[in-house]
Amino acid sequence: MKVTTRRSFFQYMAILGLATFGNTPLYAKGTKVQYRYQDSPKDGNQCSLCMHFIPETNECRMVEGSISPDGWCAAFYKKPEKK
Repeated sequence: MKVTTRRSFFQYMAILGLATFGNTPLYAKGTKVQYRYQDSPKDGNQCSLCMHFIPETNECRMVEGSISPDGWCAAFYKKPEKK
C-alpha cells in the first residue's frame, strides 16, 4: 500500500493545474449576436475607436468574423488617448 504525503499531493495538484492551464485558450471570441454587433455607430462610438479593433484585418479581439470600422458592439471600450 502506497502512502502519499501531503507535500506530494500538493505537488501533483500544482503540476496538474499547470498542465490544464497550458492547454486552455486564454481567450474565446463571442458571436455578433452575443455582443449585439451592428454595422453602424452608436452614440458617436464605433469600432475604429475601440481598443479591441484590429484595423489591419478588420477583426475584433472579442467578436468573431469580419468587423466594419464604422460598426459598434456591447464590448466597445474606447482606446486610451496617448499623451
